[in-house]
Amino acid sequence: MITVLTHKLIVSLFHPMTWLMGCIGLILGSFFNVCIERIPAKTFFKSQRSRCPHCEQLIPWWLNIPVLSYILLRGRSQCCQKKISIQYPVIEILGALCWVFAYWYDPFISGTSPHWNLNVNALIRCLHLGTFASLMLICSVIDIKHRIIPDVISLTMILLSPVWMYVHPELDWKSSLIGAALGVGVLYVIAWVYFLIKREFGMGMGDAKLLGAIGGWLGYQALFPTLFWGSILGSAYG
Repeated sequence: MITVLTHKLIVSLFHPMTWLMGCIGLILGSFFNVCIERIPAKTFFKSQRSRCPHCEQLIPWWLNIPVLSYILLRGRSQCCQKKISIQYPVIEILGALCWVFAYWYDPFISGTSPHWNLNVNALIRCLHLGTFASLMLICSVIDIKHRIIPDVISLTMILLSPVWMYVHPELDWKSSLIGAALGVGVLYVIAWVYFLIKREFGMGMGDAKLLGAIGGWLGYQALFPTLFWGSILGSAYG
């Protein structure tokens, strides 16, 4: 069994699509860093070019290559020699892993070159999973750094739920709608019960909106596992 799994892992690692998805994930990871820094500061549309967070100097494109630029610069900005946060390469690598694992979970390409076969349903599931994991990564880091979950992400996810509900081969409209409504409702009720007992808010409404988004994207079946593992991981982090 272990030999079979090892063989499958090696084959997957050296598959061209693994490397392609990894490169796409690295590039997207660089964009995730932009979201993480600019969304809480409300500066997402104020500047198109990346600037040094210390001296505000414009960063040329060749110094914005995911992970590689960080290594070549030895973790320091070229303009003012200040330390670059390890967050940048870590998020880029995590972005790559999100999309590689999404492809491994739902490989939409089969066969060998030049006779590739595309599975459209698997492609939709891969895009759905990769996008969902990417948004959760952005929300998680923003929440850790600023203790907020931006409405622009959670509410947009809720609004996009009908789109995935329509194109996704397994997600049905009942499961999605119940998931969105139940996700928001459960945490909303818990937050108000806690407030009535303690006279203070122990949970922000951002959590309720995000759980509603998760329910809308994954269906109501995902709500209990999300609450269960979220409580465990949150307690461990706390």
